[in-house]
Order: sequence, then structure tokens, then C-alpha cells
Amino acid sequence: MVKRIINSEDITMAEALRILEEKVVRSGVNEEIVNNTLDYLRKFSKVDPDKARELVSELMKRFGLARLTAIQIVNILPRTGEELRMLLGSEKREFSDKDIEEMLNLLRSAVKS
Repeated sequence: MVKRIINSEDITMAEALRILEEKVVRSGVNEEIVNNTLDYLRKFSKVDPDKARELVSELMKRFGLARLTAIQIVNILPRTGEELRMLLGSEKREFSDKDIEEMLNLLRSAVKS
């Protein structure tokens, strides 16, 4: 049986976790690779899927970030300006210290809620 990709979308680890958990529950799949992926996502997903999607959207809207950059920021949730600046390296513009602090505050508020 040949499988084809019908649709593709970049998503956060939290969203991937939700999708994979739903598929496992529905289909009862118990394969090692699926279980290893679930373990990884459970360990490293730091916010719930709805909050992750909201953060990606907010980072894109408020700071003009590319979707992939916003996703990586939400996946990693950097704690310092230096960590955040490294993730912003692929963006085509510079970010002020104020922008960096606003992004960090947005991320911190998401983790607290």
C-alpha cells in the first residue's frame, strides 16, 4: 500500500501531541515509534495546544515573525534575550531590546496560565 501526503502544515509540538494522542486513542496503535514520539512530545511540550497556537499567531501578528520562527520559539520557550535572539537569527530584521522583552513577557505569561 502506497501512502501519499494529502496535506501538510507546520505545527507546534503541543499540537502534534494532541493529534497523535487522538489518533492513538481512536485506532489503538501500539507501535514503538509512535510510543517513542508520544513520550518525546509529552516530555518537551511546554504549553497546551490551544495556547501554543495562540502564541504562534500572536508572535506573527505583533512582531511580524515567519510562522516557522514563531513555532520554534513556542516549542523551545526561551527564557533569556540571548536565547530568543538566537532563534530570531533567521528573520530578515533586527529586533530592539524592547521587542525582545515583550516577546519574553508574552512567553512567560503563557507558561504561568
